[in-house]
Amino acid sequence: MTATHDRPRTTIPASSNTPAIRRRPRRRVKRGLVLGVVGLAYLLWILLPMWYVAISSVTTAEQIGVRPMPIIPTDITLDNYVGLLTGNTGREQFGTIDIGTRLIDAIAQSFLVSSILVVLNLLIAGLCAYGMSRYPFRGSRPLHLGVIAARVVPPIAIVGPFFVVFRYADLLDTPWALVISYNVFTLPIAIMVLKDYFDKLPVEIEEAARLDGASRLQIIWVVVAPLARPGLVAAGVLIFLEAWSEFFYSLVLTNQLTVPPLLAGFQSAQQFNWNSLAAATILALIPPVVIVLIFQRQVVGALAAGYDK
Repeated sequence: MTATHDRPRTTIPASSNTPAIRRRPRRRVKRGLVLGVVGLAYLLWILLPMWYVAISSVTTAEQIGVRPMPIIPTDITLDNYVGLLTGNTGREQFGTIDIGTRLIDAIAQSFLVSSILVVLNLLIAGLCAYGMSRYPFRGSRPLHLGVIAARVVPPIAIVGPFFVVFRYADLLDTPWALVISYNVFTLPIAIMVLKDYFDKLPVEIEEAARLDGASRLQIIWVVVAPLARPGLVAAGVLIFLEAWSEFFYSLVLTNQLTVPPLLAGFQSAQQFNWNSLAAATILALIPPVVIVLIFQRQVVGALAAGYDK
C-alpha cells in the first residue's frame, strides 16, 4: 500500500482583498455626501423663497426695505393678516372694491371647485381605469397612450372653444366653467394613477366575490374600493392640488374667481403692497398643505406601488 500525502493548499493572503473591501465604504460615503449636498441645495432652493414670503407676511413695509434683510425679523406684526381678513389692505382695485375682501371668498371658491372635481374625477377615472385594467381589448394600449398624451396638450390650444361654449351657455365667471374645463388635465392623471394601482390588486379576490353571487357593481364598491383606498386618496390629492393651483383657465374664464388669479391681481394695483401679497400667499397655502400633510403616507405609498413593476 502506498501512503497518501496531503496536497498542499494554497491560501490567498487576506491582505490582498483588503483594498477592495476598503474602497466600498469610501464609495458609499462619497455617494452619501454627494446626495446629501444635492438634497440640501434642493431644499434651500425651495424653502428659502417660502421663508422669505413667510417673514414678509409678518413684517412692515419699512422692514422689507432693510438690506440685508434679517433671517429672523425683530418686530413681528399680524397687521397684514388682519388687513386681509377685514378688507383693509391700504389700497383699492376695481373702483371701491378692495382685493382683500375677496380673498376669503376666492379661497372658498377654490376649495369648492377642487372638491367637486375630486369627486367627479374619482368616479369617472375610477371606472375608466378599472375597465382598462380588468377588461383589456384590442386597442386598449393605444387608448392608454392617448390618455397619457392628453397631458401634453397645451391649455392655451383649447381655451378658445371653452370660452365660446361657456359664453353661449352663460357659464362664464362661474365655478362650473372651471369644473368642466379642469377635467381636461385632471382626468388623465387620475386615470394613470388608478390604472397602475388597479393592476397591482389581486384578481382572485374579485373572482371569489363573483362566485359568492356579487354583481360587478357590488364587487367594485365592496371589494375593490376598500383595497384601492390608498390609490384613490393619492389620485384625489393630486387632483385637488392641480385644481387649486391652476391659473390660466381661471384667469380667462372667470373674473379672479379662485386664488391664483386673485393673487396675481395684487400686482396690477397702483400701490403694490408686497406684505399683503405675502400674507395672502400664506393663507392660500394653508388648505393644500394641510391636505398633503394628512394624506402624505397614502400618496407616497400609492405612487411607489404604481411605479414598482
